[in-house]
Amino acid sequence: MNVIEVKDMNRSFENGKEIAHVLKDINLTIEEGEFVSIMGPSGSGKSTLLYLLGGLDMPTSGTVKVNNTDLRQLKDKELCKMRNEDIGFVFQFYNLVPNLNVEDNISLPCMISGKSRSSYKDKLDECLKIIGMEDKRKLTPRELSGGQQQRVAIARALVFDPKIIFLDEPIGNLDSKTGMRIMELFREINQKYNKTIVQVTHSEKAAKFGTKLIKLVDGQIESIEPILN
Repeated sequence: MNVIEVKDMNRSFENGKEIAHVLKDINLTIEEGEFVSIMGPSGSGKSTLLYLLGGLDMPTSGTVKVNNTDLRQLKDKELCKMRNEDIGFVFQFYNLVPNLNVEDNISLPCMISGKSRSSYKDKLDECLKIIGMEDKRKLTPRELSGGQQQRVAIARALVFDPKIIFLDEPIGNLDSKTGMRIMELFREINQKYNKTIVQVTHSEKAAKFGTKLIKLVDGQIESIEPILN
């Protein structure tokens, strides 16, 4: 089943009298359970594509469907709900709240949605177990290493049990050894929990953890090919 469908999508930005065509005629499908890596030179439109797939931006023309829903047809409130509950995001910068401990940072999407703590306690415990940080739940971000902070950001993305997780250079701030451990965790989440993962990366090593590689050049898809591991 396709969880993401993109058809004839374009994204351009106006800068005074000039128009920059960042993405041109993008067509792609992503199936449930795939781990897709998007690569390309700087300025090729990788992050823009990721934000469009995740509903953080809207196309100038064409359609993006997530779980068979055209994102442009959603009202702002519906779009916010989808971004909070149906999909997860992990960014290069961990975006943790400094004065909240680990379990409260993970629980933040649930708090924002007004859910009672008892309703997500079991899911919180499960997420802490997935990232291997049950014993660090009361620590604050300043007491954690970079790899541990990224694990907390991963758990926060998982707390609503989303079908799709978007990664924007998720190991860009980590040393290579820690980065590979994080990628192994993503692969486990993809395979064990059947989460669809879409990542933007500059790292060929990180890209190889995926099942499919999309190469972008000058805002266009140059190739889509399976990754053989």
